[in-house]
Amino acid sequence: MKVAESLREFRDVVRFNGDLNVFFSENYMALDANKEYFYIYTENYVMPVLVSEKWFFRWCQFTSEPFQYKVGKEDVKSFLNQVCVFLKKEKGIQWITITPASSFFSDVPDDSLSVPFGSHVIDLSLDEDVLFANIHSKHRNVIKKAEKEGVIVVSGRDDKLIEDYHKIDIQTWERSNRKASGENSIRRIVDSLKDNVVIYMAYKDNEPQSGAIFFYNKVMCYYMHGANKNNPFTGSGNLLQWQAIKDMKAAGVKKYSFVGCRINEDENSKYHGIQRFKERFGGDLIQGFVFKKVLNKFKFNVFQIIFSVSNLVKNGKASVSKDIIDEEIHKWQ
Repeated sequence: MKVAESLREFRDVVRFNGDLNVFFSENYMALDANKEYFYIYTENYVMPVLVSEKWFFRWCQFTSEPFQYKVGKEDVKSFLNQVCVFLKKEKGIQWITITPASSFFSDVPDDSLSVPFGSHVIDLSLDEDVLFANIHSKHRNVIKKAEKEGVIVVSGRDDKLIEDYHKIDIQTWERSNRKASGENSIRRIVDSLKDNVVIYMAYKDNEPQSGAIFFYNKVMCYYMHGANKNNPFTGSGNLLQWQAIKDMKAAGVKKYSFVGCRINEDENSKYHGIQRFKERFGGDLIQGFVFKKVLNKFKFNVFQIIFSVSNLVKNGKASVSKDIIDEEIHKWQ
């Protein structure tokens, strides 16, 4: 088990020049420049790790699934088990937080909490006519209607797109009684990821209707964030996604991920409609797992107590927010 402090160092040591997804990039690393970030690898696999630290607590997240850069006998589970042992012993990591919805973990380490999870992924090597034909007829109809009714889609990274996205992002989060992350957060993403991020906005009569933020490179485009105004013009979001699909294909991107699909979700939940929207663009459901793992139970429990007390003081509630695993694990136990 070895560690490289930069992607260039890893490439130089193992002499690997292949393509890695955007979550391995130096631009993505710049999003959390104040945190420790490194690449952990064996003879067969490499994976980026982001370390957070507060007081005497240290935890980490695996920001992407492992990449197999060399074929060997080692599998994903054995690699992850080795990583967990190494992180606890050599890096003082006390727990591993939930893996991102954008990741594709085909297996999980021993003694971790996990649930099945996936994402709908489109193969952009298909002809544009085939891509459109693969879209559900209802999606195709509203895309055509939105185009006919004058909805236009604009993409880029400029201030107007950031401001317009933030405007409808506020409305999106308000519908769930939550606060948007803020305009500065969007600017930080754009400033850090540079040419690995793009904002798309759909307009009707110059009024923003729908928006999306994509992280991408040649390997894959990820639909990371989405927003809609209250009662957007029908088909605005559908047309936006279709335009992004065409643009990414034209740019030579290989795949397009809609990021995040709960397996066997409750049809009465808000997630059902969101997932149906994604599914109807015709991608394949790539299924894997999201997981988390505690390496030091005592320190993890102490942190949870401190966090709960802090919530009680700030918000009048001691509860800790549930993640996807907390919400879904009862279906799989």
